[in-house]
Amino acid sequence: MIWFFEREEARLHYEIRRPTDGNDYELVITRPDGRQDVERFDDPRAVMERSLRLQRALMSEGWQPPRVRGQARTPAVEKHKRARAVASR
Repeated sequence: MIWFFEREEARLHYEIRRPTDGNDYELVITRPDGRQDVERFDDPRAVMERSLRLQRALMSEGWQPPRVRGQARTPAVEKHKRARAVASR
């Protein structure tokens, strides 16, 4: 499973995968500069909980799922953008 995020012109994605040589799970974050962080889990519930925490953290830092052309941002994303604009004044 792969999740994509963008902030201004930067792109970031992370994926959950199973290594070919084991029964564990890996959460791999690929940063805009190409660096990768790999976190390993032996419990599927733990990797999913980490994924949800990561999504929330990325959104709080201004990262957003990419928009499909012609598609408006979700109300939660728009609310977050307005709050950041007010806070930066």
